[in-house]
Amino acid sequence: MTTELDQGSANGHEKRLGDVEKKRVLVIDDDLPLRGMLAAALRQHGFMVLLAGDGAEGQRALTIHHPDVVLLDLAMPDVNGWDFLQRLQETGHLGTVPIIVVSAHVRVEPQALLQMGVAAILPKPFNLPDLIDVIEHLSA
Repeated sequence: MTTELDQGSANGHEKRLGDVEKKRVLVIDDDLPLRGMLAAALRQHGFMVLLAGDGAEGQRALTIHHPDVVLLDLAMPDVNGWDFLQRLQETGHLGTVPIIVVSAHVRVEPQALLQMGVAAILPKPFNLPDLIDVIEHLSA
């Protein structure tokens, strides 16, 4: 098992400083295999990853952890992506964190999403390097 310490100095201070500087990405998607793949890929690119299975979990994670970027699916059971965006709008939190909609259903109303304050839209299936680029740009 390798750790960040193996790649840094022996005193361990760089590891703690690096963890503090990591950008937090909240992934809200009901597709468990996709969440796992995104978490692994994002961690490999140096992000701290938070996971939520629907909009309600995402709302709690957003409030508690204050991520730097949110990846949001639209089609989920219970509290879907549209509901999540509406709740953010109602509470005044929409626009405080960049939201990237990653969904197979974005072709339906992309203008509505952009008018709500969504920072970017990537239709599924998406290109992982493109997603990483967008996250890095929005979290800079």
